Amino acid sequence: MTDTSTEQRDPLDIARDAIPGFRAVQTADRTVQQRLAELRAAPTVQPVNLGTEAFEAVTTGKPIPEDLGRRAVEAQRADEYRTAELQILMGVEKRLQNHGDNTLRDGADHGLRALRPVLDELLDQARPMAAALNGVHDAQGAIDRGPDAVAAWSGFAAIVTRYAGIRSAQRKLSQYVIGESVGTPFGSVGFRGIFDVWSEIENLTEVWPEWAPGQKGERIVRPPWPVEYPHKPFEVQHDREWVLWLLSDPKVRLWVPTVGELTDAYVAQRRDAGEQEGKAPAKRRTHETLKRPVRYRGSDGGEWAEYQEV
Repeated sequence: MTDTSTEQRDPLDIARDAIPGFRAVQTADRTVQQRLAELRAAPTVQPVNLGTEAFEAVTTGKPIPEDLGRRAVEAQRADEYRTAELQILMGVEKRLQNHGDNTLRDGADHGLRALRPVLDELLDQARPMAAALNGVHDAQGAIDRGPDAVAAWSGFAAIVTRYAGIRSAQRKLSQYVIGESVGTPFGSVGFRGIFDVWSEIENLTEVWPEWAPGQKGERIVRPPWPVEYPHKPFEVQHDREWVLWLLSDPKVRLWVPTVGELTDAYVAQRRDAGEQEGKAPAKRRTHETLKRPVRYRGSDGGEWAEYQEV
């Protein structure tokens, strides 16, 4: 059984281990690739001068070799055999690619479920660090706060990288199933429309109750999470700022859904948001203090932005 508690392992590898048959397809593909490489590297067979061999035999009183004809044909066909095998295995190579894609598509939910304990393990490690960094904006601030903040500041870049890796693996597996778009009661929704943020926050409309489908113009309401452009609320970066925000809001429930769970949650929450929009005016943040993004650079080279009052 694969140990998913090892922090050094690539989340995508962990997920692929959980997909039935996927590693067998990879092994088969490596076998084919090795043989293809051998065939492509094989030198062209040089013709054998069997006439000289026969001449020398009869002029020295030796019998004519009985295998002259067979050897002549084999010499002529050696390259034909290699070319034929190469063409056969190139066909097998394409079939394996299709088979691998189908295996990933059919087993993607197994891989997504395997990512859940990986995320849980990371969150257990990250939450105390995020608490220690509350209000800390740079290395000096961490030093002023104390040893816990210094340790958290030094180690949080690895948390962000690991989190981004988990979400990248989740995106790849989900896209194998969803493709370009998915059908919903509201029509076809593009992959990013149903995946971005929805795939990370299980209770998105609880966290952002002001959200309504199709916000535009004067109806735009900035989401509670950090974004550079309010009219693109789901375009987030998996950076320090985003991860710290996720861990700082107690209402946020992080998850790794299967494709079916993701679609169901999106449909249910979008339906509820649409119904509520017609019953009560959404809370407008017209009296909020204007904020602008301010970028910071840490001593470790990492960059992030925080929104500060104008």
